[in-house]
Amino acid sequence: MKDTIIVNTSSESKQEVKASITVKRSSEGERKGLKQRSSRFWLLLLGILLLASVLRLYALDVYPQNFNEDGTLLGYDAWSVWTTGHDHHGAFFPVFFQSFWNPSATNDYDPPTSRYVAAPFVGILGLSEETTRLPFALMGVATVLLVALLGRRWFNSAAGLLAALLLAIDPWHINGCRIAHPATCLPFFTVLGLYCFTRGTSLFAMQKDRHLLRRAHLWLVGSALSFALLTGTYQTMKLQAPLLLCACVVAVLPFVRNNFSRLGWTDLFIWLALYGLFISPLAIEQILYWNRFQPHFDSMSTLSQTNGLALFFTQYLNTYNPSELFFTGFRGGLQVLPPQGVGELFWLEWPLWIFAAIGVSQHKHLSRQVGLVVPALLTIWFLTFPIASSLTTPSPNDQRTYNFLPLPEILAGYGVVVAWELLRRYRWKWFSAAQVALAISVIMLLIFNWMFLSFFFGPPLLQTDATADRIPYNIGLRPVLTDVMQQVKPCDIVWLEPSNQTYIYYLFFTHYPSNLFLSMGQEVDAFQQVYGSVGQVHFATPGGAIAHPAGCQGKPSRTFFITRTTQVGPGWQQIIAVKNRAGVPIWQALVKK
Repeated sequence: MKDTIIVNTSSESKQEVKASITVKRSSEGERKGLKQRSSRFWLLLLGILLLASVLRLYALDVYPQNFNEDGTLLGYDAWSVWTTGHDHHGAFFPVFFQSFWNPSATNDYDPPTSRYVAAPFVGILGLSEETTRLPFALMGVATVLLVALLGRRWFNSAAGLLAALLLAIDPWHINGCRIAHPATCLPFFTVLGLYCFTRGTSLFAMQKDRHLLRRAHLWLVGSALSFALLTGTYQTMKLQAPLLLCACVVAVLPFVRNNFSRLGWTDLFIWLALYGLFISPLAIEQILYWNRFQPHFDSMSTLSQTNGLALFFTQYLNTYNPSELFFTGFRGGLQVLPPQGVGELFWLEWPLWIFAAIGVSQHKHLSRQVGLVVPALLTIWFLTFPIASSLTTPSPNDQRTYNFLPLPEILAGYGVVVAWELLRRYRWKWFSAAQVALAISVIMLLIFNWMFLSFFFGPPLLQTDATADRIPYNIGLRPVLTDVMQQVKPCDIVWLEPSNQTYIYYLFFTHYPSNLFLSMGQEVDAFQQVYGSVGQVHFATPGGAIAHPAGCQGKPSRTFFITRTTQVGPGWQQIIAVKNRAGVPIWQALVKK
């Protein structure tokens, strides 16, 4: 029996076949379009990351030229922990790092994240200015990447790329990424925690397979760990990180209460419990040694002053001062900015924030896609970031408000997208208002960055006529110190001018073994900022009776003096000097036989 093939040649059947072919081609076209857009996104992001890398890694050991005592302390402690397991005070893998040797009751203690982040870099690559700054510069580049990914997930690809570009050229962020300071890793852990949290809530919002929920839980674990590390970055984050965590809870609550996603109360509780577990060493240490940590805060707290509440609100409002944010900067010590015209942020960011506010209020579906109410999170973050900074004086301060980043760039990036959509409806002859605004913005952006970069990466300060008091303490000290220590013999005495925590510069620049420093026993216990010594090196001006090293009584010896003072007494002979363009010594080494 033969098979019979029946072919339906009716007009209706042909139309159905054509329709199915059209749908198939349409879906294939959409897939190709998505693939092209994705490729374009990653290609543009690669260009932005290259720009961010150049601005953060070029001549990292030189710019900014001020490698201060905070950077040397961070690097030396990290190196000491890597090589011995102790900080330079002798604490074994400390939870809080005591800052400098200081008999004062207001001793400062830094949270641990920055030291442990830097430890493998200075331990493996060697202790130097460049390796101490390197981890923070790399985290800065990674932050630009994460901002692009977070902006794309919260809004769209264009908003993510624009936010990443604005952060890549932001002077505040460039400054922070190129110095070694506990506060400079704040943006990285902030955006990492938010990105992990968003990835988790997005998977919960899909309400699909169980294996996706397992991935969602892993993202929440990463978020809890990131927020815990953020809490341990800087003193202000002991308050600000929990506030940002609360902002995330508020943003996700509507989805939990109304069953808009599979994220439930149990999942939210586990996430918070994990955060509590991860920060428990910090919390326990803070409670057990409250009397050790509290005096430093009390010494600068607004709460201890008679007009404390009024001062708090004044400082809180001053943090939003447009003049300082966009034209002068907060001038808190970390910024290296031209005298006028360049502030913490780009001039045009504040009107873009207005467009961003319009956008997030009109596109509520964006929240449904990521499983959280993005406008609520952004609003709480924007309103709460100055709280911890405003509790201390003086404020505003660039490092205590550094947790603001990268929020301004995220808002501005999305604001550009919203502004473009609104302004392109209005035309003037061949140009739309959006095109004119874009051209003006690009010109202003180029001027803004030329003003900053030409100053920041300007010629070395020694090529000016500036005197020593106007040149950072570290400039010229390394070559002078290295030359002297190469000439010193066992019975010689070295005096090193005492200021700016000189002893930590000596330990850092000479790579003085931390275990040898710790073995000094009672000499270390009695160590003070000005009148102390490490072996043959005494941190004071020459004078007074100094015991010679053992076995040197009656033997010939020399006395060296390393100083920034240009006027010295008779009998001293200069052996090396680092001078400015006018020939004035910045650092010099003298010897007396």
